[in-house]
Parts: sequence; structure tokens; C-alpha cells
Amino acid sequence: MNGETKFTKADINIFKDMGYSEEEAKNLHFRSYLMTILRKYILSRGWSQKEVAKKFNVTQPRISNLMQGKIYLFSVGILIELLEKAGFKVYEKIEQNINKEFEMHHWAYPIKKEKSETET
Repeated sequence: MNGETKFTKADINIFKDMGYSEEEAKNLHFRSYLMTILRKYILSRGWSQKEVAKKFNVTQPRISNLMQGKIYLFSVGILIELLEKAGFKVYEKIEQNINKEFEMHHWAYPIKKEKSETET
């Protein structure tokens, strides 16, 4: 080699570039996103890991794993629960967005036909 470094443009999802299946890459990417939000939130508050553990009702080693980015130890569900404990209204937002989608796509709601008085 001539000593020149060559770069390859990466996909927005680094996990896909690393060879994970599409489904697993999406899952890892989303988990990493949720972990980043939590880590930034915790760091912005200046809390110790012990304080965070107490506020989130988890162990300090669990918070240590989060802060170290040990993604393999956290499911999407656990990360969402931690975000909820931090005060983020994740479930509420998901529900609002799903309801909005249902409203936009009326086919998603079963249509109940009311009986007229002549039918009874």
C-alpha cells in the first residue's frame, strides 16, 4: 500500500455495515439511539451512577453498564422503561402517533353499522 487511507462511505446504520441482518441492524441501531438519549440525559443532570440507580429503581452496576454502552445487556423494552422513569413520555407518544395513523387510515378501524329503526 502507498500509505494512503481510503474511506468507504458508511450507511446511516453502522450495524448494517458490520454485516448484521436488516432486522438485527435496525434493532441494534434503535437500542443504541435509546441508550445515547439516556446517557446524555444522565450526564446533563450531573448525577452520580448511584443517584441515577436510586431514581430509576435499578442497581448501580446496571447504570454502569448503560453508561459504558453495553448494548447487548439492554432490550428495547428495558430502555423504554428507563426513559419513562427519566420522565420521557415514550408510551404516550407512541400511542398518540398510532392513533394519528389510524385516523389517517380509516381502514384500520372496524366500521360499525348502526341498525336503523326499520331493521329492528
